[in-house]
Amino acid sequence: MKEKVINSVPPYIVEDRRMLSRVAADRIRITHTITPGIRKTSCVVCCNAPKSCPMLSYCCCFDYPTYIVNKMTSSKYIYIRENSIEFNSPTMQAAKGACCGASLSKLAVRDNITVLYFDNHHFDNVRDATRRCNTCRTRTCGGRGEQVLIDSRFCFGMCKRGRWSMTFVPSCCPEFCCPCLVEAELWVHDAQSAVKAIIMARDSARERMDLLKDADEECEPIYEPVDSAPTRLRMGR
Repeated sequence: MKEKVINSVPPYIVEDRRMLSRVAADRIRITHTITPGIRKTSCVVCCNAPKSCPMLSYCCCFDYPTYIVNKMTSSKYIYIRENSIEFNSPTMQAAKGACCGASLSKLAVRDNITVLYFDNHHFDNVRDATRRCNTCRTRTCGGRGEQVLIDSRFCFGMCKRGRWSMTFVPSCCPEFCCPCLVEAELWVHDAQSAVKAIIMARDSARERMDLLKDADEECEPIYEPVDSAPTRLRMGR
């Protein structure tokens, strides 16, 4: 007879930062998955560089070798978890080799994983930042899909918050020009649906944590005497 497995794993609660709490202590629940954007080359590219000579990809008419393009595509993911969003934007680097520790003919994937918890004070603005005429420009110049931008703005949206106190950056400045800028960009297949899913998950998690906090405050133990009987414990205010 098969033994029935009962899931009795208690929740994982972090009192000082409730957003890091989990429904079950031994796992992190994924509520949604977002389809990442597909990288497309420009109209100038005619073929992939051979596996043995990836340096040809520096030429405008050659793309990276097929094996590294497939590995990078397979490494992409965007998970909306119960308390955060996690995504991988992989890049490439030289593989291990004998020339100063690097290979001259092989490439490897380098993962670039970001985790943003929903209580992050920079997790304010989630918007569709896809460039105009994205379809036509992708066919001509290439692209990575549609863009979702997560940042925190103030001063009527004209400035973005930086990494340090009292630092701000004009909204027109991109991240590569301002290393102190705090923002996260996601390349997705459908930006509108991705924005809706992220906002819904963020607001739901924040509301859930606020209700949990209020319930804990309401359930403070209060002692009250009842006639001549021993003191009893009543939960509530």
